[in-house]
This record gives sequence, structure tokens and C-alpha cells, in this order.
Amino acid sequence: MFGYIIPDHQLLSDEAKARYRTAYCGLCRRIGALHGFGGRLTLSYDLTFLNLLLCSLYEGETDCVQECGHCPVHPIRKQSWRYSGPTDYCADIGLALHYYNAKDKWVDDHNPAGLGYMKLLEQKRKTVEARWPRQCQAIRSCLDELAQYEAAGSEDLDAVSGCFGQLMAELFDYKQDRWAPELRSIGYHLGKYIYLLDAYDDLPRDKRRGAYNPLKALSETPGYEEEMREIFELLLSACARGFERLPCVEDADLLRNILYSGVWLKYNCKNPPDPDKMAPPDQKDRGLS
Repeated sequence: MFGYIIPDHQLLSDEAKARYRTAYCGLCRRIGALHGFGGRLTLSYDLTFLNLLLCSLYEGETDCVQECGHCPVHPIRKQSWRYSGPTDYCADIGLALHYYNAKDKWVDDHNPAGLGYMKLLEQKRKTVEARWPRQCQAIRSCLDELAQYEAAGSEDLDAVSGCFGQLMAELFDYKQDRWAPELRSIGYHLGKYIYLLDAYDDLPRDKRRGAYNPLKALSETPGYEEEMREIFELLLSACARGFERLPCVEDADLLRNILYSGVWLKYNCKNPPDPDKMAPPDQKDRGLS
């Protein structure tokens, strides 16, 4: 949906790039199998990260299917893909997120595209809700709460971003098992990061349009850029701590590449990093090459 949770391809080996591609294509294939060609519009980098994370954490609990062939997106050249049990979960959750996001756009702005997209996903959404009622309820309730904050023009960054953080915490908590605290921590802090970075990116446009943005007031204060950078660093450090407590082996270096470097790419497009303030060598060496 947002496209912020991406790999840093410049720091990946060819083998790691291929691993990411097969996971991305595997998620796309399962979305198509479960929800039809229209459902493939819900494919996202953010859910690909969750797919990689859960497949690594629960490696061996379900068979990993690896295949190669043609697909509607690549009809000429054969593509390789892989998936396991959590991939179907991510396919379902991605559809639910896109459905409720489209519904919000229709309710808030009477956006015809939102209505059309909502209608396209309506029938499949019911199936997903039957399979994952807890997660779908969390999406609905958190987005409703978020809409209330936005309607009130709230500038409470912790509360507003926390709504999306809670939503992501529920989605990352795949099985409510012993790994739930770590998964929820990753999801919560990543959700807050996504929401605030999206607001940060949209701020110039929202100011021009007079639209709501929780960063408007803060952006007029001295030290705004430094404060945002510090907030992002704190949130992503918490994500990394949660990840390092998990016993992930498969694709661990690829996941570290995303969490330590890829998540910064869009921010760094606007704010090139200061070489003197970059991560220490021991951190940069962990899975980034």
C-alpha cells in the first residue's frame, strides 16, 4: 500500500536479489490463486516483507513450494517463485488492507476509484474476514479510530501513528504464539514509521491543498527535520531489536537489508545521509552485502 518497506538492491548480491524476486512473485501467484487476477492489484512490497519474515520464522512448519513458469505479468520469460503457509496469510491480509483503505477513500472523499476498487474486492473480502476475523476486526477498528483523530485535526503524533501501529501489530501477530511479543513489536513500530513517513512525504501537498496532516504544526518549529530524523531512528531501532530476538535463519540477511537500509531509501531521497552520522560498520555489515 505504501511501498516504504523495500530492499536496498545496491547492497544485495545477485543471489539475494533473486531470493527477493521469488518471494515477491510467490506472493503474487498466491494472491492470484486465492483472489483472482483483480486481487493481484493488492500486491505490495510491505506485505512481501511480512511474507519473508513469517516464512523465515516458521520455516519447516509447512512445505516450501518452488516453481517456475509463465504468468500474465510475464507471459514471455519464465519466472521462478516460492511460497509456504504464511504466504497465503499475507495474500489475504493484503486484500483486506486494500479493501478497507478503498472504503475509507470513498467514505471520506467520495472517490469513485475507491468505490470501484471496493466493489472489485467485496466478495473476496468476505472470504478473508471468515478466515482471519481477529485481524480484519483490527483493521476496521484501527482505521475507524484513525479517522476520528484525523477528523479532529489531531497533532498528537504518538496517538495518531499509534493507531496504525496497533493495526500492524495485529497483522504481524500471525499465530498468537511465543513469538507474538517480538512480532507485535516489529509491526507496531514499523506501522508508526510507515504512517509518519507517509505524512512526512505528503506534507508539501497537504499544505497546498489545506488537507489534514499531523505534522503541519511541528513542521513550522525550529529543528523539525532533526526531530523527524530522530523519531524515525528510534522507531526503526525498535523494529531491529524485535527482529534480532527472533530465530530467523532463512533470508535473515535479506530481512536485515530491508530493516537496516531499505526502509531508509525513500527518506534519504529527500535527505541524503550525512556520512559522519551513518550506522557504525558492525551494524552495516549485518546482512547488507
